[in-house]
Amino acid sequence: MKKNIVIIGLGVIAHYHVRALEQSERFRLCGLCDINPETAQDKLFQGLPFFTDYTVMIDELHPDYALIATPPASHYTIAEQCILHGVTPIVEKPLSDTPEQGVRFFSDEFRGRYIAVCHTLYGEEVLWFISHLPMRHVNAIYTELYDPYCDAHGHIIERFKSLGGSWLDSAPNALAPLLTHVPELTNIHVAHQRDTNGMPFASHLTADYNDTTIDMRIAWNKHINYKRTLIIADGKHIVLDHTRQAVYLNGELLFQSLTDRLTQQYANFYRLFPERVPTEQALKHIYDIIYNNL
Repeated sequence: MKKNIVIIGLGVIAHYHVRALEQSERFRLCGLCDINPETAQDKLFQGLPFFTDYTVMIDELHPDYALIATPPASHYTIAEQCILHGVTPIVEKPLSDTPEQGVRFFSDEFRGRYIAVCHTLYGEEVLWFISHLPMRHVNAIYTELYDPYCDAHGHIIERFKSLGGSWLDSAPNALAPLLTHVPELTNIHVAHQRDTNGMPFASHLTADYNDTTIDMRIAWNKHINYKRTLIIADGKHIVLDHTRQAVYLNGELLFQSLTDRLTQQYANFYRLFPERVPTEQALKHIYDIIYNNL
């Protein structure tokens, strides 16, 4: 029997969830909520019950799960209400925009009662890599995540400010798959470039795992959407091109998916659920790194 799920917050990312859920054999999308009633006019949302109050939606529809895809400042409050109503919240990254609320997700009241989403864990190239290219000794991992979220003058574009900046928004996407291969980072150092409001638009992490070098660069000011991980292991150079969903070994293309990237990542999340959801320990390590280096 399919599980019923609703979506709270109908911004850009919700569109990918809706398309992914249309393919799901395990979940049935039964309701949508957004504070802007005009959102209901989107063709993608036609035919589904629409609400402007998520508590009313939950009381009327009694879903099993609620995907929270609102700006991060509201994640904790909505997740808390979902739990109080007996609904399991699925929380988009980041868990919260402040350490004060973020750490509450690891309290006894929340433990085991919510799901944290990080879509990069479900990339076609990541899943293929894990299945086909096991590694023995990893020398270094270099990750680059670039998004075109700044204007020509290097200022964060207004509609992206609610994401909280490059570090808060993109670090979960980089750290979640990284920590499936190197379970703990040490000697962590993070440097940010900030706009006039103090919000990071570029972030650089360096760290170690035993004798493995970790280098992670996030930037919103390069005016491109490009995401790549280079792994040097066992004398080989492995490139995961996350943008093209491709895997290269020593320059040779081994795998590529031609599906829509984000739709496929969320489709894989719902298909594999609850597999690959980060453990409590891994999730806490991810957010300890994020909140300790804001």
